[in-house]
Amino acid sequence: GDLGKAEKMYLKSLEINKELGRREGIASQHGNLGNVYLTRGDLDKAEEMYLKSLEINKELGLKEGMAKNYLNLGLISANRRDIDEATQYWKKAQRLYKQIGITREVQKVTALLDKALEQSTGAK
Repeated sequence: GDLGKAEKMYLKSLEINKELGRREGIASQHGNLGNVYLTRGDLDKAEEMYLKSLEINKELGLKEGMAKNYLNLGLISANRRDIDEATQYWKKAQRLYKQIGITREVQKVTALLDKALEQSTGAK
């Protein structure tokens, strides 16, 4: 619950991972920082962190990390009331989670997609 402390720890971990050249750790800490900023409501900073994490996860071929990034980018888009963009991100996340067989996350993303569909059809 202490976002300030969490941010400091993630930044320290990011620094250490950079020093060690651990790209997976760098991607992970960018994602964690994105979570802190999303919780704070700083959507621009959260988006920046998730995009940095996504770039590294793509380079490394880490599908689970990519799926998490797409899920979170979708949450940012939904917070901005851009349901079409959120849906695009969530479909990417859903596809990746299905490929790697993480059923729990497939269900979570499917629920978000269903809710987005309800909102878009209800708003018309």
